[in-house]
Amino acid sequence: MINRWPAAASAVAGGLGAAGLSLAVAGSPWSAYVSESGVPGAPRAWLYSLSLALLALSLALLAVPARRVLSLLGLSLAAAAPLAALSGAVHCSPGCPLPPYETPAPRDLIHAAAAIGALLLCALAILLYSLLPPPSRWTGLLGVVIAYPPLLVSAAGILFAGRSLLTGIAERVSLIAVSAWVIFAALRHCFGPAAGPFALPDLWRRRP
Repeated sequence: MINRWPAAASAVAGGLGAAGLSLAVAGSPWSAYVSESGVPGAPRAWLYSLSLALLALSLALLAVPARRVLSLLGLSLAAAAPLAALSGAVHCSPGCPLPPYETPAPRDLIHAAAAIGALLLCALAILLYSLLPPPSRWTGLLGVVIAYPPLLVSAAGILFAGRSLLTGIAERVSLIAVSAWVIFAALRHCFGPAAGPFALPDLWRRRP
């Protein structure tokens, strides 16, 4: 029961954060970065920041039950939370310029590094889940299937295409997929079978 309350709160915070972020981005050009919706002066910049804070809270709450399954898993989610919050608190400049095709300001680099760091740590958490025995493994495998492809396309778009329709769509799909996975993982901890501690080295221990 001690794991189920943080998991339930994580699912609620994640759902509210994802819905708020979708509303904040709605109406912006598909080729624009999602972060442009948080630039001061944007129509729903306040909603963008609030939504990122809720998603960060969701990650922090999910780390509580995840840590009881695997400490490294909980640590990755706990570390992703403040980075997600930082990406919402530090706004990029208008246009959200990113290298290598644009010249960013220091706050653009801070914002981008925090956002990318949070997503990478979420991707690590997905991978760790996928290495665990069932039923936790299915949570990770779902994340690999729905989140890894758009994350890879988004990263490739930023590196090789810069601001473009491909990059903008891939970024949106990535955020939807990762948010959906966080909510799903939280619900699994809330309503699924209780999982006890699991030692990562046991993954490779020879079975009799």
